[in-house]
Amino acid sequence: MPIAKKNLDILPSINQLNLFGYKKYFDLFAGLISKKKIPNSIIISGPKGLGKATFTYHIINYILSKDEVNSYNFKEQLINNDNLSYKLLTNRTHPNFHLIENINLEKSIKIDQVRNLFNFLNKSTYSKDLKIVMIDNAEYLNLNSSNALLKAIEEPRNNTIFFLIHNNSIEILETIKSRCMEFKIFFSNQEKKNIFENIIIPYKNNVQLKNVNDNLFYDTPGNLLKYYLILSNENLDIQHNTLECIFLLMEKYKNEKNPEILFFLSFFIEKFYLFLCSKYSRNLNKILFNKSKILNLINSIKIYNSDEKSVFITVKDKLINETR
Repeated sequence: MPIAKKNLDILPSINQLNLFGYKKYFDLFAGLISKKKIPNSIIISGPKGLGKATFTYHIINYILSKDEVNSYNFKEQLINNDNLSYKLLTNRTHPNFHLIENINLEKSIKIDQVRNLFNFLNKSTYSKDLKIVMIDNAEYLNLNSSNALLKAIEEPRNNTIFFLIHNNSIEILETIKSRCMEFKIFFSNQEKKNIFENIIIPYKNNVQLKNVNDNLFYDTPGNLLKYYLILSNENLDIQHNTLECIFLLMEKYKNEKNPEILFFLSFFIEKFYLFLCSKYSRNLNKILFNKSKILNLINSIKIYNSDEKSVFITVKDKLINETR
């Protein structure tokens, strides 16, 4: 039974020293950098939990640490934690780097955060005359912050690179996309399995991975790791009764208001209905219709700020009825 170590949190992307599965993408970016053909504005796009931010931090360390002691280990795709740029980045004090993200799980990136970007762009840097801007969870840019960002992207300064990390299940403004070069991240099931087997190593304790492929078919390694940790802290595992997992996540969302939990809820609802489809194949149309209705209710919390308590009561009743 999968049991992760108690109360272990996943390291933030900025602290992930190892990079798994991204060799072909890293080689592509390294080639563009060496030929000085890297675009000024880049979107790294793909489903949540693929490690896009981790990959971007590795690229950034590769660029910034090139002439430093303990520079980026290209062969092993490894950041040296004694590297100066790594220390400055993790302390949020690197003069060549600026980060914009949705702070404290806010549902939008505020315009003031983007306005602060212009202060950074107008400052001098201590080396290389290089500025790197990373916008994590770019899908959280609201209309005002998106329009402010457009001004910076439309008139790129020399030696300035924008990295926008985008969960492609949520749209961003087409005007932003049209001014960026988009790199879409995709992994096969086998590649995702290899990544998952590596990233779970620090957390696992006699983990059985025989059913991982089934779960990775419709989710990502990073999300799957988070499911293992959340459920194991409640003495559950990912192969446990799916309804119990769903009800647990509902309670966690009501307590924590973490929008990420809603993505996890959608995963387990998909998993629950996949089981129903295999068991009651003659009622596929009805089952798929009900699944769509429930997922739309969950999405209404994300998009329209619907009251989660009433939504969860409705969802719970519908799911229990499906088992009768």
